[in-house]
Amino acid sequence: MTPIKILICLLFVSIPFTAQELEIPNDLSLVTADDYKKTESLVLKATEWLAQTPVGEHPNTRIAVNGFLMKWMSGSPTVTIALVEGIVPLDCADCLMVFMSGWTKYSLEHNYSKDNTACAVAGAEQAIRFYEKNKAALGKNADMEKLIKLQKKGKLESYIASKF
Repeated sequence: MTPIKILICLLFVSIPFTAQELEIPNDLSLVTADDYKKTESLVLKATEWLAQTPVGEHPNTRIAVNGFLMKWMSGSPTVTIALVEGIVPLDCADCLMVFMSGWTKYSLEHNYSKDNTACAVAGAEQAIRFYEKNKAALGKNADMEKLIKLQKKGKLESYIASKF
């Protein structure tokens, strides 16, 4: 097989992975602690989908994912997010959702971590990656630009720690 044919095959094989839809079931119940526990794997998938999918793609799925994550994060008995001014990108709703879901992901993957600094750093780093990939669609955001500068200087974690 020629290198061009291999490249074309790889492109077609990778397309489904970059543009996958994520289905949020309509009948999810989030009432008991067990309900939240049972949906943790979906939360992690939704978090990844939200962070990886370009902001202009799959708008209906993005609305469903945002709604599910917001409902889960606001009612979770195990994950608590602290929204502290200067850390969270308040002027960019998409960045804020990615930040909060990054915080949630870190907490879930680290035995329900309550370490505000570590969770916020994870959320900020995920929001930075998302913002950088979607900056053209989102527009310039001062909060995100500040976090990027701090990250580049190696001061993001100490800055976030100082806010708590």
